[in-house]
Amino acid sequence: MKHLLAGLILLMSTQAFAWGGRGHDTICRVASFLVKEPGLKEYLQHKPQMMGHLCNMPDFYWKSLGGEANKLGNPAHFIDIEVIGLDVKDIPVDYKKLIADYTGKPNKFKNDGSTIKSIPQEFGSSWWRVDQFMRIIAGLEKEFALATPPANFKEEQNNDLPYNKLAYQLVTSMGLMGHFVGDNCQPFHTTADYDGYAAGHGGIHAYFEDAVVGQFDGDLDYLVLKEARAMKKPEFLKPKTPIEKMKVLSVISNKEIPKILKLDPIKKKSTLVKEKGMEIKTAAEREPASVAFKKMKPYIVTEMARGAVLLANLWDEAYASAGKPKLGAYKSYKYPFTVDFVAPDYFDTTEKSDKEEKK
Repeated sequence: MKHLLAGLILLMSTQAFAWGGRGHDTICRVASFLVKEPGLKEYLQHKPQMMGHLCNMPDFYWKSLGGEANKLGNPAHFIDIEVIGLDVKDIPVDYKKLIADYTGKPNKFKNDGSTIKSIPQEFGSSWWRVDQFMRIIAGLEKEFALATPPANFKEEQNNDLPYNKLAYQLVTSMGLMGHFVGDNCQPFHTTADYDGYAAGHGGIHAYFEDAVVGQFDGDLDYLVLKEARAMKKPEFLKPKTPIEKMKVLSVISNKEIPKILKLDPIKKKSTLVKEKGMEIKTAAEREPASVAFKKMKPYIVTEMARGAVLLANLWDEAYASAGKPKLGAYKSYKYPFTVDFVAPDYFDTTEKSDKEEKK
């Protein structure tokens, strides 16, 4: 019973949050100071705290909703590359083609004869999730062109004013998108062995992204910002599309997994035992996070900096695609405490439900 309980607890912990709340907050705060578009930069320099809050929305508020928000939303946080057996660089960027080509094919990670039943659920889709929000923002351009910015204090505080509604949608979409960019710079969100059990490092996910990150002093934002500003023409900014940029960042992030595992101060390897169709997991025994922090610190700072640099780049592109609206005119006090769940639109989210209704 003790082992069963441990397994169930660890199973729940696999719904890990990339970087935890503090890491996502840092990435998005830092990105707020890296944007180059003048109109966007002027607005965001007063809103880093709000962007950090928005970037945590998919992990905290959305995951608390349960139901469809979890079923459709949770797999959008990762790319489990080993499931289809390709190197990251060789993964197709056409998601519908990916579904058509690999649904029903052997699951190369499990290697037990099972087949892939759902690419969205088993493989994930973080690259395409970012692209979705980029498209949502670009779709606001025509409406912004027709909307009139607020002309006085009363209009500035009118949340039903078309211009204010558009500005709110633009900013919230940017913040939500930021979460998935942050996911992609966390190495364990680019592998099917996201919690390290296949490598004997079970429990590494939360240990690395949360416990070790928690060892930083109050200068985490500064360290990441300094590192980000020192990055000159990184490879992941060279591709033309958001999906391709995310793909290149995934290649870089994924290559760091062996390095991080080597620095993991384990005293006893984890175990994974299959009994009666269940996986019973016992996490690795390791030194306190303060021990790992000394060696992992540079990797974490660099990885978060990459995420912030890419996010700022995408925010600039998104802002331009929306027609570079005058965000300085948007002075509403409305704060996005909660934002409605946005379902993925790059695959058929109703297909399974339709089949279930017919049974």
